[in-house]
Amino acid sequence: MTPYYYNYLLLAVYLVIAAGFGLVPLGLAWLLAPRKPGQTKNDSYECGIESKGDPWVQFKVQYYLYALVFVIFDIETVFIYPWAVAFTKIGPGGFIAMAIFILILAESLVYAWIKGILEWK
Repeated sequence: MTPYYYNYLLLAVYLVIAAGFGLVPLGLAWLLAPRKPGQTKNDSYECGIESKGDPWVQFKVQYYLYALVFVIFDIETVFIYPWAVAFTKIGPGGFIAMAIFILILAESLVYAWIKGILEWK
């Protein structure tokens, strides 16, 4: 076997082990868990209080927009930290690429601001 294929074999072994970490406990729980269904077990339960009313609650779209804007700027920080650490070694090409990246994100922030997404109503 050549070393080239050995790397893929190692990756496959890691994938099988990773899948096993998730699937083995689920399989064991399915096999060993007691099954005693009943009305009390099937009732909705939250914080020790019996649920009342319809469980389906529709959230305002604005909450999702806040979450998306947060994720966008959270990912921005994940990209900027390594860039800032290696700033002296990346040269002008890396600076220009990050400047374009930041300008695109700034444009998205301005767009969200103009559209009124950031205003809490």
